[in-house]
Amino acid sequence: MRSLLTLTLTLAVAGVAQASITVDGTVDASYGAPLAVQTVQTQFGDSSGNGAGGGELDAAYAKVWNDRLYVMITGNVEANFNKLHLFIDSKAGGENTLSSGPAYDFGNVSSNFGGLTFDQGFEADYHVFGRWGGGNFEVDVVDRAGGTCGAACGGDFGAGAVGGGAFSVLGNGTGTTSFLNGAAEAAHDDSNSAGVMGGTGAADQVAAAAVTTGFEFSIALADIGSPSVGSQILIHAAYGNGDNNYHSNQVLGGLPAGTGNLGGDGAGVFTGNLGGVDFNNFAGLQYFSVPVTAEIPEPASLVLVGLAAVAATARRRS
Repeated sequence: MRSLLTLTLTLAVAGVAQASITVDGTVDASYGAPLAVQTVQTQFGDSSGNGAGGGELDAAYAKVWNDRLYVMITGNVEANFNKLHLFIDSKAGGENTLSSGPAYDFGNVSSNFGGLTFDQGFEADYHVFGRWGGGNFEVDVVDRAGGTCGAACGGDFGAGAVGGGAFSVLGNGTGTTSFLNGAAEAAHDDSNSAGVMGGTGAADQVAAAAVTTGFEFSIALADIGSPSVGSQILIHAAYGNGDNNYHSNQVLGGLPAGTGNLGGDGAGVFTGNLGGVDFNNFAGLQYFSVPVTAEIPEPASLVLVGLAAVAATARRRS
């Protein structure tokens, strides 16, 4: 019985250790396999690492654990204020075609998203975006409120250390009001120099999936509408310029091989906004799905379960 008890407790503790995720800009084994891997080379420059040379989105990982959503996008964000965007669909409602009404980001350049259309079935509720210019990596989290919030969108802002590292997102950005009940977590590691190459050809998906560093983010489920167990959180990741009016071809789920920069019209032309980008015009789904799973018990709870199992076994043998 002592051996059975030891085995039960060991498995309980090991199970929790395996499930844990540390937000540090590096893929944890607990994420499992990527939910999306890049399909096309980048036309925003092939990064040589540490903010230089370009930007790319190599693969997407995500997991719900202990009532939080964890997201890891491997690749690079160039240190020229280009932006990595995560749009999250986690509750009823939202926007399939983005409104130009929500006013946030510097100079309210969020309005340039007006008219951008996601794949059918995707309705954005929240917008997370990160950028840097060689200094602190900055992240904003915004509740778009179905596109109706105007200048009163709830948002929070955080800035990390120069060159990356982990930090919290809790505090008001310019022109916003806070909506987070607890700190979101973020981290950025731009050291990758491998992954997809520059161009418009088919991406080397083995190389893309081998990248282990990039942007990582975590937020409480309660702050994104409390999606229920058994539902799916949908996430669209995209990479574009600082004014939100010219998109690259780096999207997850990926665009078809041969696709160049989307620009503002979906075909690479600069139009002053993103109103001509419609992801229904491209094969495949330009988002990925994250299953909402039940909360994993704390170690103490698992130990109690193990003890109960041992006791039950002992009773059956007596």
